[in-house]
Amino acid sequence: MREPAPEVSTAGTVVTAGPTGPPPVGPAAGTPHTATGTKDPVPATDAPPDAPAAGHQPPAGAVRPAPRRTDRLGTGFWALFAAMFVANLGSGITTVAFPWLAADLTRDPLLLAGVGVAAELPWLLFSLPAGVLVDRYEHRRLISSTHLGRALVVGLLAVVLFADVASIWVVYLVAFTIGALTVLNENATQTILPRIVRPSQLNRANSNLVLADTTGGVFLGPAIGGLLLTVAVTLPFAVDAALYLLAAGLILLVTASARKAAPATGAATAPPVGTAPGPVPAAGATAGAAEATATTEATPGTDPAAAPAGRSLRTEMAQGARYFWNHHVLRQLGIFLGLLNLASAIILGTQVLFAQEILNLNAAQYGVLFAVGAVGAAAGAGLAPMLESRLGARRVLLLTLFGNSAVSLTIGFTSSALLVAFALTVGAGLAVVWNVVTISYRQRIVPEHMLGRVNSIYRLLAWGPLSVGSLIGGLVVKLGEPLLSRESALRAPLFLSGALTAVLICYALIRLRDGIWSRDRNAVYGPDDPTSEEEDGMAEDQLTDERPGGTAPPAPAFGGTGGADRPILKTLISVNVLIAVAGLVMIGLEEGLTPAAAIWDGVSPLHLATEMNGPAVDRGEVWRLVSSMFVHYGLAHLVANMVMLGLAGWKLEPLLGSRRFPELYLLSGLGAGIATYLFTHDALTAGASGANFGVFAALLLVCLKLRRRSVLAIVLLAFGVVTTFAIPGMAIAAHIAGLLVGTVVAAGYALPTGDRRDRLQVAVPVGTLVVLLLVAVVALLL
Repeated sequence: MREPAPEVSTAGTVVTAGPTGPPPVGPAAGTPHTATGTKDPVPATDAPPDAPAAGHQPPAGAVRPAPRRTDRLGTGFWALFAAMFVANLGSGITTVAFPWLAADLTRDPLLLAGVGVAAELPWLLFSLPAGVLVDRYEHRRLISSTHLGRALVVGLLAVVLFADVASIWVVYLVAFTIGALTVLNENATQTILPRIVRPSQLNRANSNLVLADTTGGVFLGPAIGGLLLTVAVTLPFAVDAALYLLAAGLILLVTASARKAAPATGAATAPPVGTAPGPVPAAGATAGAAEATATTEATPGTDPAAAPAGRSLRTEMAQGARYFWNHHVLRQLGIFLGLLNLASAIILGTQVLFAQEILNLNAAQYGVLFAVGAVGAAAGAGLAPMLESRLGARRVLLLTLFGNSAVSLTIGFTSSALLVAFALTVGAGLAVVWNVVTISYRQRIVPEHMLGRVNSIYRLLAWGPLSVGSLIGGLVVKLGEPLLSRESALRAPLFLSGALTAVLICYALIRLRDGIWSRDRNAVYGPDDPTSEEEDGMAEDQLTDERPGGTAPPAPAFGGTGGADRPILKTLISVNVLIAVAGLVMIGLEEGLTPAAAIWDGVSPLHLATEMNGPAVDRGEVWRLVSSMFVHYGLAHLVANMVMLGLAGWKLEPLLGSRRFPELYLLSGLGAGIATYLFTHDALTAGASGANFGVFAALLLVCLKLRRRSVLAIVLLAFGVVTTFAIPGMAIAAHIAGLLVGTVVAAGYALPTGDRRDRLQVAVPVGTLVVLLLVAVVALLL
């Protein structure tokens, strides 16, 4: 069974096993949570340890050290990222395997819904005690231990299945046990993140963790699980157990700062940002009163996780509950999210029956459908920081609510697996955006020594209703079937979920105005909170090089800001992946999806309509000149192109900016399409390789112009050239054209700035587009 990711569930988008969102994460030890919650634990100065004292001038000719890189998330974060990916890959595999196994054991919709109830019930029973344990004990040990426990439980289930003695009650027991371990695991993971990254990096860190969760748990995992089910029902659970073991080992590589001691009783603590003013302790007039009523913690200088023996479990639970309840915005948000997830979970219990009986999907197709939703989730993870920066938290949250309701109602009215796949993609992306925004908000405003308990209460309210929602969904189908047709009864949970979400939207519009729902940015982030863009204004590619004389030559104006979000790169990759998965869904629905078709040579109706085909362009299908760059033949083709695009774009987008980078990519791809039409007119070709070659050429030119290391660009170009001529069937003309167009456009960007020269920088890409279009028109006419 897939372990639930944090906050809002994507269950309301059907055919998902549960919520999508960033893996739980947590507090920054050593990070003082003041009114803004953004004080950085680094020293007041950014000078390196060996920097000269204030007022001291280094001798002439001395080498000035390069400034410390402030935007890196660090090895501790990436170890957590890797463990999260591996664990969710395994749980994603069993996302498909669990309901499929249950459906083999029983066709009763109420008994099937019971599997979801068993999995989610621990959130009601164990959330509060888990929060106390997380605040008491070392986080890494807790996370690793829960991974080991889940490996043992899932491994035992594989043994039971191999012995052919399984029953629906065994499935219930395993689901409940895994759910209980997941409660502790997710809280501990959510509570450790602020000890690994800085407050200004939380949005980006959460976004990356969501990407790990969705890529492994919702994209790759379910697709692999569906294929493994075609081999043996035991196999997905055995693989899941092995992956949990690997995740436990990876957690040992996580490095985190020491935990900050809790303040003494009555110590002054600034009220959390976004709290409505008033006399209540955690939100009110006197911070000292707030702390006195909300906490009775260890004395300063002690580790709150080291010696909590003097406090009872019940006392600490009560302290966390008082803090949470007295915080107006957290209380409001937690209750609201609980109702939203209740509405979403109504479809969980019977989703496998909807997929089997209405969409007519087999196991492999069911897994692919999960993967489609994950593409949207990955896109949402990449775009969430940018959306919040441009629209504000309130508008972003309202957007996700409208989308969630619309997706549920859309799926309720359709029997098309393709339309369901599209709706799932949209809904999953919006749900992940909600998760990134709200989790980062909570991590900024809650003091570290309270974060485990506050998380437990918040998640109790948010996740506890999931089991109730699953039960309601099963009852709706069970009671509705005698009154309606079987098909109408299976659709009813979708309509009910969409209607309840619409009611919540009305409530949010009318009543929710404080904290994260406020239109005032200061109420959300605090008046002194620097945005991630401000803190990360000097990305790794924008750093001053070590040079004698203490200064670096000014960089030419390529138009980038040096920001670390890279939204265009993530969007381009997401679009390519989405189209590839849509093609796999079509293949699966038409002729059944085989491993060979999925990996190497799958051709779907989507390919036939969008790949480069000279005779089809002659008939007027000119869109193929552009659309072919987004279509790939199998996952191997897709992965190869996206990995290379990711490596080059990660360096290049911060330098070119969010306008010039896609401009370069699309012009290079258009040039590749026109070259294919001219020189390999009758060939059927597709792929992003031509556009990639343009990106490689631009990266090399930019690195040379800035006098920076160009090893990556050279390696990518060399690899591309070798494979172009060494592998039969490669589109040589497309690769060469993309390389030439990218070089010309990047050369225009590199021109000196100032007065009329700025116009020339704009004229080069515009002129390139005009030339390409003229060539295409002449070729079509002739």
